[in-house]
Amino acid sequence: KQWYQRRVAITAGDDTDANGILDFNEFVALSMSLSSNGGLTAEENAMAKLFASIDKDGNKSLSHEEIRAGIASFTGHAVDDKEVTALIKKLDIDGDGEISYEEFSSNILTKIAVAIKNN
Repeated sequence: KQWYQRRVAITAGDDTDANGILDFNEFVALSMSLSSNGGLTAEENAMAKLFASIDKDGNKSLSHEEIRAGIASFTGHAVDDKEVTALIKKLDIDGDGEISYEEFSSNILTKIAVAIKNN
């Protein structure tokens, strides 16, 4: 559902003649704008890079171990299993025991971490 909403939001702004259909020229303009900035804001791009740097196995989900290693790498301090488990409980909206990109990027703590890392 989030993907569909994002697609509608992108195409609505790019349908310059407002006929509900992206014609070839509108599609080319959209493609060029997406390829020039990846379609992401600077904050979204930083968030995606941070997530990817923690997601060592590349499965688009952060495991307990990946989170523990990511926090240690980011802060320079080891974190124990209880702290990681508590963090997962706070962020894990769907209850699968891991943190998806959507869960990661929608959390204010992650946004603060990205801001600190970028400054």
